[in-house]
Amino acid sequence: MTTANSMKAPSRSSLIAFRFLTAAIIIGAAIVGAIGFAGSYDSLKELAENKGFGGFSYFLPVGVDAGIIVLLGLDLWLTRMRIPMPLMRQSAWILTGATIYFNASAGIPDPTTANPYPSLWDDPVAVGMHAVLPLLFVATVEAARHAVRRLAHLAEDNSMDRVRTIRWFLDPLRTFGLWRRMRLWEITSYTKALLREKERLVYLYRLRARYGSPRKAPVEVVLPLRLADYGEPLPAPPLTEREEAEQAEAEARERAREAEREARARQEREEREAQEAKRREAEREEREAREKAEREAREAEREAAREAHERGLARLAAQTEARLREAREAAILKAEELEREARIEAERHAREEARMREEAQAKADEVKRREAARIPSQTSLEPPRESHDALADPRHASASRGSRPAPSQNGNTLSREALKAQREDAELHAASLILANARPTAKEFGGLYNQRETWGGDRLREASKRLNRDAEFRDRAEKLRLEQMLTSSATHNTP
Repeated sequence: MTTANSMKAPSRSSLIAFRFLTAAIIIGAAIVGAIGFAGSYDSLKELAENKGFGGFSYFLPVGVDAGIIVLLGLDLWLTRMRIPMPLMRQSAWILTGATIYFNASAGIPDPTTANPYPSLWDDPVAVGMHAVLPLLFVATVEAARHAVRRLAHLAEDNSMDRVRTIRWFLDPLRTFGLWRRMRLWEITSYTKALLREKERLVYLYRLRARYGSPRKAPVEVVLPLRLADYGEPLPAPPLTEREEAEQAEAEARERAREAEREARARQEREEREAQEAKRREAEREEREAREKAEREAREAEREAAREAHERGLARLAAQTEARLREAREAAILKAEELEREARIEAERHAREEARMREEAQAKADEVKRREAARIPSQTSLEPPRESHDALADPRHASASRGSRPAPSQNGNTLSREALKAQREDAELHAASLILANARPTAKEFGGLYNQRETWGGDRLREASKRLNRDAEFRDRAEKLRLEQMLTSSATHNTP
């Protein structure tokens, strides 16, 4: 279990010390590896020369020692790529054994007459001195490989915990069974294996205490114990008769307490229901009394409201009668006032009509003067006498207005300015006829100006448009209509 101290972050001084230790190990490993490689190189080169390799003896030590590093590197790389190949590491171990053997063979003494075939055991000191350097080199390389694998998370920690020696000494038979089950079922944790062994022993002893022997126990009780040998977890162990009796007694007591609690709860619930019924009955009686009092109060209010309404109606009738009397008196006064105002307005209107007749007569005289002044500039075709009558009757004017000729005095076509003036006069004339509700047809209006029917229709449509959008044009047409009316009345009144 992880303790609180192990969870603390390392201090700065411990980190610095660890870094210095790591640097020292790396430097020392490099020195030892270099010394081992150099010693192994000399021994293997000398052995290769004695075995007749000649010039190749310089390359053989490099091939053997460098091959170990290359094979271990390939093993790391293939493991990193998730395509491990165990042959790489096994080949590196074979080369490691070969270089140790070759270096040890360099320590064999030269053959003599007394010992023509020397062996490794003839001079064990020399053999050990030659073998120790390659052992250091190989151990350093293997340690570096292991560190790289762990740092790169390339190797899973599948190593199995070791069973403690003291347990082998104190209980060898059960310890052997524990060790056997760890190896058979790949239980790598020694603590987990101990826990399972403890559960198995507790189950076994309880089984013996309950049935006397596993042979007397039922099959379904013994079966979990047999399956535990194959790594299956054990259920709860069986109870003894006494424990079963105690458990039954405890369950009975618990059931009795539960029944007592239920009875007490039922009694409390009945009491609460009775109290609730009493409370509801009291609330119902109180609600009925309150509703009765409210009904009586509403009846009294309605009676008072009815009496007040009757009094209000009587007062309203009296007020209405007074208002009607006042209204009749006011109406009489208003009628007298309106009659007086009507007389005043009639007098004012008569004065206004007299003034308008005077103004119309003056305008008619002015028109006559303008017509008299415009006669020399007109063509020889003059409007007939009955044009004065046409002004009084707008429908007859549509036939008499056409005395305006289209050609000029010398018989030629009118100029553009004359045509424009003719269209303006025709549209003003048409507008006055429209205002007098005497709109002529297009053919009749075109004939007034010695023009075609289409020309007369165009002037009538243009006059209607200008009446709707041009207030000044409308005023001019209204004045022309009044002049025509005054002229017509003056003509008819002349004896």
